[in-house]
Amino acid sequence: MEKSYNIKSEIRKCHEKINYLQRMLNLSYCYYQRVYYNELLKYETDKLKNLINYKNLKLNNLDEREFTLEELAKYDGSNGDPAYVAVDGIVYDVSLDATWGGGTHFGLYAGKDLTNQFNGCHGNKEILENLPKVGVLKE
Repeated sequence: MEKSYNIKSEIRKCHEKINYLQRMLNLSYCYYQRVYYNELLKYETDKLKNLINYKNLKLNNLDEREFTLEELAKYDGSNGDPAYVAVDGIVYDVSLDATWGGGTHFGLYAGKDLTNQFNGCHGNKEILENLPKVGVLKE
């Protein structure tokens, strides 16, 4: 059974965490705690911006489409663009995956067909189950 990605739930969780971090920041008197909570707050607000951009992208009817390698290359995660990768002909959105920060993952770059690299390193398709599928790769 395929798991669906619930963007509304992720946005709600992010809002809750931001509210919590703001309260903790207001209650902290220690300089180092304030720096710590500020960094966490910055991370969560950036994540929320990405979630909102992702939601807007999904609303623009990009759910199931065909990508050529040239089109896929445009989604490399740079300049605020989404980060997509293809594995076994399926295009996944890795924009919100923490291990793909900035469109890179252990020397690999988004916007490419990474089937060989994925199979050589992971080989386990369960890793991909939680990623949103955005299309298929044209041969």
